[in-house]
Amino acid sequence: MTNNKTEHLKNLIEKPMTTFALVIATAVVAATIACGGGETVVQTVVVEKPVPGGLVVQTVIVEREVSVPGETVVQTVVVEVERDVEVQDEMAMQPRPAATARPAATAAPARKASSVSEPIAVTVVVEEKEVLKEVVVEVEKQIFEPASAKPASAGRSPAPTPVIKTSPSQPSQPGATTFQNTTRSNFALTSQDDTSTFSLDTDRTSFQLALNWTRAGYEVDPASVRAEEWINAFNYGYQFPRHDDSFNIQTDIIAHPLDSDLHLARVAFQAPDVVVDLPLNVTLVLDGSGSMADGNRVAIAREAAETIRTSLGRDDRMSVVHFDNNVKHRLTVGDDSPDSRALRNSIRDLRPDGGTNVQAGLNLGVELADEMRRSRPNAYNYVILMSDGVANVDATNPFAILESAADHDPENPLRLITIGVGINNYNDVLLEQLAQHGNGWYRYLSEPEEGRKLFSRENWLALSVPFADQTRAQVVWDENLVRSWRMIGYENRVTSDESFTRAEKKFAELPAGSATTVFFELELVDPYLLGNSGQALGEVEVRWVTPSTGEGNRQHQEIDSVLAAPEAMTDFGAIVALAADRYSGLHEYGSVHPGSIHQDLSDLANMLRSVGSPIVGTTAYQDFEFVLNSLVDNVQPAPSTGYSR
Repeated sequence: MTNNKTEHLKNLIEKPMTTFALVIATAVVAATIACGGGETVVQTVVVEKPVPGGLVVQTVIVEREVSVPGETVVQTVVVEVERDVEVQDEMAMQPRPAATARPAATAAPARKASSVSEPIAVTVVVEEKEVLKEVVVEVEKQIFEPASAKPASAGRSPAPTPVIKTSPSQPSQPGATTFQNTTRSNFALTSQDDTSTFSLDTDRTSFQLALNWTRAGYEVDPASVRAEEWINAFNYGYQFPRHDDSFNIQTDIIAHPLDSDLHLARVAFQAPDVVVDLPLNVTLVLDGSGSMADGNRVAIAREAAETIRTSLGRDDRMSVVHFDNNVKHRLTVGDDSPDSRALRNSIRDLRPDGGTNVQAGLNLGVELADEMRRSRPNAYNYVILMSDGVANVDATNPFAILESAADHDPENPLRLITIGVGINNYNDVLLEQLAQHGNGWYRYLSEPEEGRKLFSRENWLALSVPFADQTRAQVVWDENLVRSWRMIGYENRVTSDESFTRAEKKFAELPAGSATTVFFELELVDPYLLGNSGQALGEVEVRWVTPSTGEGNRQHQEIDSVLAAPEAMTDFGAIVALAADRYSGLHEYGSVHPGSIHQDLSDLANMLRSVGSPIVGTTAYQDFEFVLNSLVDNVQPAPSTGYSR
């Protein structure tokens, strides 16, 4: 194929053509050879930019499709060259030598079109899936110049053979990602609406996604930011409740970091750290589709699956399902001991191929999990889906998939945990909704080590013990003290006030020892009344069902109106909440006037530097600081007015 492509290029340059066309042809040939057969050049775009000195910079962008089993990959090769423009009629162009100073514009000597061919060695470097490929293409160049060309300055030496190195330009965000852009809540007048009702949440995937994107050099997509998941990604050190059958509900009122006319209220729910000695039935549903070949997705899923297997005890049972276009039946293992050879081999043999039929995988996974549940009704039951979420065969809607793989035993439910892997070609909406409405939780893993930590025996056993099911909270504000209020985040967890008294599956299950934090922005009727009125700003009530007995529970507490003293963990949580909230609003109003968002994020970054112990210096603090600084850089500041402050 290489000889055919080169011969075709030689035939082209035997005709009077400019180096402009030569550069395009060379880039296409080199990119094609670099990646082997099966490629198709989709589009070629040339952008010309004048630069000082009489040169024109040409950017040649070549996109090509590369066939990968089950997937289509589009890559971009960018080549920049410079050419002289001082020659009349046909323009004599020379690719600018690499690693040389930019020359001043000089005219070329008048001469007839040369019939002598000179070989050019053009090196194109294409970076593909972390493998650097270098291809040298030998082509011939001919310079066609009219006799009327201007004389050249004396002493100009001929240009050396150029070496053009290119690599795909980094896009601002990964390709083919799916997020749900949820509209932020507005302030509500307390005289018209004094009640907020919502499901509690302990997911933290949104922040882990942002951290992974930032580390990879991408801008965080505002649609991916769910403020409650950023808030709940961090440990604020709440005290455990005195009794194992209730929450510790903690409330605080602090000054608003960004607006002197507002205050922040924090309401936190800390579950007890109880130990329940019940066996586990675990069914792994592993995505073995072609999209899992991207990056280290298979390695992450395989390591997490193996860690789960080794963390289980002798009394636990395990099943494994693999899927691509359909279920890979030869790798299916049902109701086996965690130390069995069949389970070890099945996990080891996870391989990417074909399409992504999440529905088929979960259908069989739920079937096997139900068989284990019926044979051992005294165990907790988990179905764990590990995938990039890119469902493209059969049902692709999360609710259609859940309906197909329905659980019909609410007394002893199957809990669906989703584990996301990957950056490009990733469906956050599917994985988040499956977990939220499948009575489970959602996590994201970017490295195999994260899977080992998440599913270590100590951590996994803690996460696998549910304390409260169908957990929801309701906050009622006193209109005599609070003029208006607004909850930060939880937009897709808000529910009707009337549903609060009804135990429903859509409400979250909370593991033992977990904590949920909620922040509200408040406009007070009279800030002076804080601590002086003797009245509570409002009251909070939480309701839940005890998983083991089905018994309904409720707990109530007033929201104290005393202004809290400055405290590092409270301040840190407020900064996290406001940063996520402001950045998530870019799609709503920031695209037109991003300056105010940039200012808020900059102010929050400055405040973060003054937060003290015990959070400063921890890995969590450093990770959030890294992400916040990236958000500041991603948002355009307000244009200068030219006036002094």
